[in-house]
Amino acid sequence: MKKLYTFLLFLLIISCLYISIDGNSLYKVLKINSPNSIFIDFNKNFIFDEKNPLLINNIYYIKSYDDYSEDEIFRNLSSEEKLLFEYFANEASKSILKNKFVKIKNDKILIGKKCYKNELIKSGYFYDDTEISKKNLLNKIKSINIDDYVILNIKTKKYHKLSCPNAKITEQYKIIHKDNLGKKYLPAKCCFLKNNFIISNFNEYNKEKISPNNIYFSNSLVIYFLDLNSIFSPNNSCSTEACLSLKNLIDSSKESIDFALYGFNNQPLIYEALKNAKKRGVKIRWVSDYDQNDDKYYPDIEKLKEVLSDFKTNDNSYSSGIMHNKFFIIDKKLVFTGSANITSTDLSGFNANYSILIDNSEIAQIYSEEFSQMYNGNFSKNKIPKSKKIISIDNKIKINVLFSPQDNIIDKYIIKLIDNAENYIYISAFFITNKNMLIHLQDAKKRGVEIRIINDATNASSKYTIHKELRKLGIKVKTENYAGKMHMKTICIDNKYTIIGSMNFTSSGNFRNDENVLIIENEGITTYIKNTFLYLWNKIPQKYENKDPKAESLESIGSCFDGIDNDFDKKIDKEDEGCFIKK
Repeated sequence: MKKLYTFLLFLLIISCLYISIDGNSLYKVLKINSPNSIFIDFNKNFIFDEKNPLLINNIYYIKSYDDYSEDEIFRNLSSEEKLLFEYFANEASKSILKNKFVKIKNDKILIGKKCYKNELIKSGYFYDDTEISKKNLLNKIKSINIDDYVILNIKTKKYHKLSCPNAKITEQYKIIHKDNLGKKYLPAKCCFLKNNFIISNFNEYNKEKISPNNIYFSNSLVIYFLDLNSIFSPNNSCSTEACLSLKNLIDSSKESIDFALYGFNNQPLIYEALKNAKKRGVKIRWVSDYDQNDDKYYPDIEKLKEVLSDFKTNDNSYSSGIMHNKFFIIDKKLVFTGSANITSTDLSGFNANYSILIDNSEIAQIYSEEFSQMYNGNFSKNKIPKSKKIISIDNKIKINVLFSPQDNIIDKYIIKLIDNAENYIYISAFFITNKNMLIHLQDAKKRGVEIRIINDATNASSKYTIHKELRKLGIKVKTENYAGKMHMKTICIDNKYTIIGSMNFTSSGNFRNDENVLIIENEGITTYIKNTFLYLWNKIPQKYENKDPKAESLESIGSCFDGIDNDFDKKIDKEDEGCFIKK
């Protein structure tokens, strides 16, 4: 009986705590996480309960470019504009609700007789589905100059530019108009000293280094240029043209998708697109690499396996190489390939990459034959070489599709093009270690061919790198000084040939790994690749022709504030010695 009374008493307490909400009751606003997430004291105990937020739907504001990247209003805004409006939107909601008592009536929050949603829209930082509210938001965007605002670190009393990557390393910050800065606040050296290693304002730094178009296209071919460190840190928004193109290809697929992936991580829109394609009845097969050491460097590969069960992995030992491809074959007609893994670092534009889309059934068939060999368990040296055929598309573009290791791409194809070069050879490389290429580049240099190479900082620290030997030969090699990787594997020669694909210029890439490479003969494409190369070349200071910045250091722009282990030493940002500020 005592237990029964105890149980009834417990029910009484619970019923008192969770009183039904009616339109005449007043409840205090305890916390405002965001304009859409508000914690209200429904229990009337003045205790903040994280499990009881009230979520408000159908109100839009510049919450983050990840959430609203596909919306026409937000797509063309800079990251600084988005940051500024996110802050002002939060401040507007706080000014309306903070410490107020509210009523909940018909799913609306009422402050007196005023409707919270309507008050938000009046502030100008929000809109609903009406054209007038969208117009008000656009006018608000036009009226505010981002150069008038800075981020103030309340704790250190230092202020930063909105673009400064270390401006928000503390939660104790606010955005403030420059005119309201008192004398007690000082500029942060990392943002405002001209000679400091950290150059945070990318727009200012690159004002004379104008980016080329990030898309090249003909009738049957599109190249997507993913700029080196065009963003401060990786994201999963799928807002680049390359990522959106892949998503649209998957969404529009009707019969089949075959793909080979080395890396897949933190790309939810691509993941959902693949799941939905399977639900529509699209036949999906795929192959991936197998990490024998079980490091799970790309953990979302395991997530893919759970929903797309028709797959094969390269279970050979590492002596047989890795499955390093990144290509999709859609409906046996379209091929999406290049150097970019399907990850938040590559497809976001954090790393420098090229992705390429080809609409040609012959080329799709060549890729399908390669895919079938791997799907049937034949990876690396177990694959059978196929006869080569150069495919012509759009009448003026010739494409030779090659695969490692069976085609011996470096020795049989790339070196031949290097030996025949007359004017220039420009190389963008994540890894360049092949000694045979070194010898033939030296010969080209002696013939008077102009050679320039952009080297990744990770490669510069490798014991296998040849970039120092190349420099001794008088060949210009710049090591990039950005947080993102120079992840391309691309060569352009004489406004005629472009070599582009997944293969690094290494002996492993040539003789052991599963890779795919396109050799494209076309003046327009090669000129475009040359222009993007020169743009990247000009972004890197001249001093890095003779000096190698560490991948995670104060010299590599943004690398100490991006949340990434850039040099793979298991130390991130402020934990890494390279990010210690020397006094």
